[in-house]
Amino acid sequence: MGEAVLNDLDPDNESANYRVWLAGPQLFGQGYGTEITRLVVDYALGTVGLHRVSLGVYDFNPRAQRVYEKCGFSHEGRLREALRWDGQWHDELLMAVLHSDPRVTESAMSTTTLDGADTGPGV
Repeated sequence: MGEAVLNDLDPDNESANYRVWLAGPQLFGQGYGTEITRLVVDYALGTVGLHRVSLGVYDFNPRAQRVYEKCGFSHEGRLREALRWDGQWHDELLMAVLHSDPRVTESAMSTTTLDGADTGPGV
């Protein structure tokens, strides 16, 4: 089906990078990317105890950007014209989620932090 990876672990700063890949368009739009991203982020920030998980996503992939936003990632920056793809330059968008950031729960009815504090209606 694909892969989900935490890499570039930085123990001193309690952070890691995240990447996910689905094996083809037949898997898109079925919630797999959102589900695995939520699971990995919860594992990284909860079980492992990381403070921060970051990623880069290219501007031509709005579907992935939306998944990351739904899973609590915030936009932090832009690397302009970081990738040349099919003769065109594309920006890389930098995103991250912190241990203390609210994230939408599985039910999407409320937003909670890892310590269980309810922060109100889901986004």
